[in-house]
Amino acid sequence: MPIQLAMARVPSMSWVMPPKVSDPRPAPRAKLERSPGILDTRGTVLGLRLQIGLALAVAFAVAFGILAATSLTLGRRDRARVRAAEAEALAATLAQAVDGAEDPVRTFDELAPAALRGGVHGMELDGPRTHVARGTTRLGKEVRVPLPGDPETVVALWLAPSEPRAGSGSLFVLYVAVTGLLILLLTYVALTFLIVRPLQAVTSASGRVADGRTEIEVPARGAGEVRALARSFNAMAGQVRADREQLEARLAELEATTAELAQAEDQVLRSARLASVGRLAAGIAHEIGNPLTAVVGLVELARDDDMDPAERDELLERTIREAERIQRIIRDLLDFARPAPEDEEGVALAAVVDDAVRLVAPQQDTSRIRIERRVAEVPPVRGSADRLKQVVLNLLLNAIDAVDGEGEVVVELEEREGAVVLAVSDDGPGIAPEVRDQLFEPFVTTKAVGRGTGLGLAVCHTIVERLGGRLSASDAEGGGARFEMLLPAAGENHAPRS
Repeated sequence: MPIQLAMARVPSMSWVMPPKVSDPRPAPRAKLERSPGILDTRGTVLGLRLQIGLALAVAFAVAFGILAATSLTLGRRDRARVRAAEAEALAATLAQAVDGAEDPVRTFDELAPAALRGGVHGMELDGPRTHVARGTTRLGKEVRVPLPGDPETVVALWLAPSEPRAGSGSLFVLYVAVTGLLILLLTYVALTFLIVRPLQAVTSASGRVADGRTEIEVPARGAGEVRALARSFNAMAGQVRADREQLEARLAELEATTAELAQAEDQVLRSARLASVGRLAAGIAHEIGNPLTAVVGLVELARDDDMDPAERDELLERTIREAERIQRIIRDLLDFARPAPEDEEGVALAAVVDDAVRLVAPQQDTSRIRIERRVAEVPPVRGSADRLKQVVLNLLLNAIDAVDGEGEVVVELEEREGAVVLAVSDDGPGIAPEVRDQLFEPFVTTKAVGRGTGLGLAVCHTIVERLGGRLSASDAEGGGARFEMLLPAAGENHAPRS
């Protein structure tokens, strides 16, 4: 029979269901990963001990190097001043001896061997009437002392350049080095106990906290700042532990709530499916009645023993055809009622439309409804054939209810800008203004009490959105309502454009 479906203006509502949760079991806790650049002191980064040791060694080398150089320089200067003072005293003694002698030159020569020692390598008696030189003169530091009785005549001594005493500088440097190393060692040990070890304890505890082991406390010891750091870390670890316990409790609540929402969603989808099954079953019951009556009558006739065998065979053949008709109707209904495995691969929407139309064909109230199919060549869509059949069937049943037993329902299928568009329109009264804005919200319906739950379009809207598509409603040309479903073609990763 020509079946036409007019979409019942079922006020559906924009209803967003919770995301599908396939496994309500709690997901495994994500483990905090340690950041190797923060807590892991292994690798090429120098440890605190080594850094302190290097810093102390550099400071020791600079400080004690300067000290050693300064001390050696000052020592040489002091020795030079002492030699100059000694030479000046020697020159004064020579001047005194020469000044009182009867023969100054002879006295000068007699004293020269004794004077040319102790760093004096040249001496000279220089005056207007006398000039005597012994040793190397005019080289080195000069000391001049005039004669007490003859100021114009002077005794001059020349000092040889001073040579450092063998081993004196090395001994001093060794002393400085040993002293510095002892100070360096004591400083290193003190810093290790006061700073390094307490900081290592905090670092190790931080690593354990990063691994999720928050039941830890660092002893507060060492320098004052390190003690304060340990106390702050313990307070932080305690807060992290408390926050983690709260988060775990909250996560458990959210997981339980998510599982409940998933179950509620499944129940809503199942209820909508069962409502459609009930609506189909009511019409199918009438459609099955006629072939059942025919089967009973044919079987009664076939029981006549006097019937010709050829005639009996014909009756049995007709009985089989009527039974197969009943079986086909029931099988289509069961196929729809039995959820198929979820399949997100390509679905031929034209085949889905054919299945949906075949399901509504046996309805007793479709005898004066004409269903026109305008199906173009379209690519497969991403989604579930079972879910899409539920959407198309619901739209067809709504259209049939809208035309109220007589009218036309048009099903169109076309490709538009990378999307596949399925439209179901009818020539019924159209969408009521009072429910237009809430059309896809749950429990909104204009059907009589007992004829609709108000869930059909809400469930359809949710299914289409979950598949990355869009379901919209508008007024059809020439009156009635038009519902459009846009779905991405298989292989497209974006939602259909508006």
